[in-house]
Amino acid sequence: FEAQAGPDTCISVAMSLLKTPANSVQVITSSLGLLLETDGLPAGSDADFVQTLAVLDIKGADGATVCCAGYLVHHYTEAASGRCFGPFNLGQVLRFCRALSSRLESRSRPLVLGSPPGDEQSRTNAAMLLGAYLIYVTGWTADQVIEALGDEADRTFACSWSRKDRPEAKRNMKVSHCWAGVELAKIKGFIDLACLSSDLTTDLVCSKIRRVVAVYDAAWIVPGLIMVCADPVTTALDPNPETFSFLFPEEGGPTSPKSGGRVRWVPSDDSISQYRVPSTPTKAGAPSIVFPESLSPPPRFAEINEDKPEQFENDVDGMSVATVCKEYFNKALDAPTHGDVLGVQKPLDFASFLLEAEIGFIVRTNFDKEPGMPKTGSYQAAEFNSVGLGHVDIQIPDTNGGLPRRNDVAKLLQVCPGLGLQKEGGGVVVHCKGGFGRSVVLACCLAIDRFDLPGTTLLGWARVVRPGAINTPEQELFLQSFAGRADMRKFAGLIANGDASPSTKCGPCGCSLQ
Repeated sequence: FEAQAGPDTCISVAMSLLKTPANSVQVITSSLGLLLETDGLPAGSDADFVQTLAVLDIKGADGATVCCAGYLVHHYTEAASGRCFGPFNLGQVLRFCRALSSRLESRSRPLVLGSPPGDEQSRTNAAMLLGAYLIYVTGWTADQVIEALGDEADRTFACSWSRKDRPEAKRNMKVSHCWAGVELAKIKGFIDLACLSSDLTTDLVCSKIRRVVAVYDAAWIVPGLIMVCADPVTTALDPNPETFSFLFPEEGGPTSPKSGGRVRWVPSDDSISQYRVPSTPTKAGAPSIVFPESLSPPPRFAEINEDKPEQFENDVDGMSVATVCKEYFNKALDAPTHGDVLGVQKPLDFASFLLEAEIGFIVRTNFDKEPGMPKTGSYQAAEFNSVGLGHVDIQIPDTNGGLPRRNDVAKLLQVCPGLGLQKEGGGVVVHCKGGFGRSVVLACCLAIDRFDLPGTTLLGWARVVRPGAINTPEQELFLQSFAGRADMRKFAGLIANGDASPSTKCGPCGCSLQ
């Protein structure tokens, strides 16, 4: 069929078989087309010479729908995301690229992708995923994707955590920003695309990405150089057995946050006996843990200690982002990770995790006491200094959009002068209370300066690698206002000098996800 017809003819014939106008389909390759009609896939979507399929229904090698989980922010309930519906995270993007590539390799008919009738959110996510596939697998540039997919590039995503009980602000982030972000990762070597060569290698990389967020509530903005995370005290106090339990090594150093003592969740003997281990193993060969409803937390943060039922401050109206509740026990974990219960190796303490990741410096942007933080407050910086980690406070109020001031950005750029130079001083981790807003904005400022990148590109990339990131419209517009390093240094009151800038090459630092 293809040998006798070019791409346009191939798709045109296919569409006539489906009684769908050929001009409603964007031709991508001789074997792939995108249905552009808003009303979605036609009835009877299979024919002898063509197959149509919803983008979000693509299945992986295990037969599971790649995007079945939809948009999610790890540790948080679906309801907490509010209006936000995407973009999907990096693991989902990579698995989609691998699954679609495998499907096209084994195809016998042209494939036309679309979205469910009238589902604008699915169509927006579908456009983002398809663009990522074209960039990562077929070698297209973001500009080529924009030219090919036209108006799909201008589709917009709601701001992270946009509340449904309030009027929605103007949307600022476009699908094209995400495409620019995934292209950035390809060009700079943030991702080793060889991982897409097999299902095994794709799963391995995705598992590494997931573990960082699941155990440490963290994500790499620039792998090996710039990481963001929640205040580690909030994660250590999280009773979820998958998260780390200690800030520091149990022996030979501080073992707790400022309040003293061990910080970990220890279930009672009674609660241990209530764990139910299904007989059917997971793909990794280990049974998953399902927690009984009796272990579910109250509506707000779960109580860590029965004698201290209110460990977290209450929300305060007027904050730029209302504190959201972490979800502890109402979803099954991928694998048993509670070492005390099932004998599985416990995760490294937070300080050892940073040192193993070659992080040398910590930037804290939240305050010791603020809404959503434990009443005991954050950690003492000197404790991290004692284990060889540098530390600086650049505290930004989480009000009026949670934006950094000029002197905040200047201080950040000045205290991290060697970042990107063969990693001599190690990478940097920036955190705020939740690791979504203030920390990600400052981390993006640092990346814009070090790599001379547009803020729109960092906005799209941050939303992919850290779902929930950039959580106010003000933060979105702030990043979009920077065209590159010169704009960033002008804002910070520093002299832009390209010759004095750190190297933008990522290869020597070994920062690829692989």
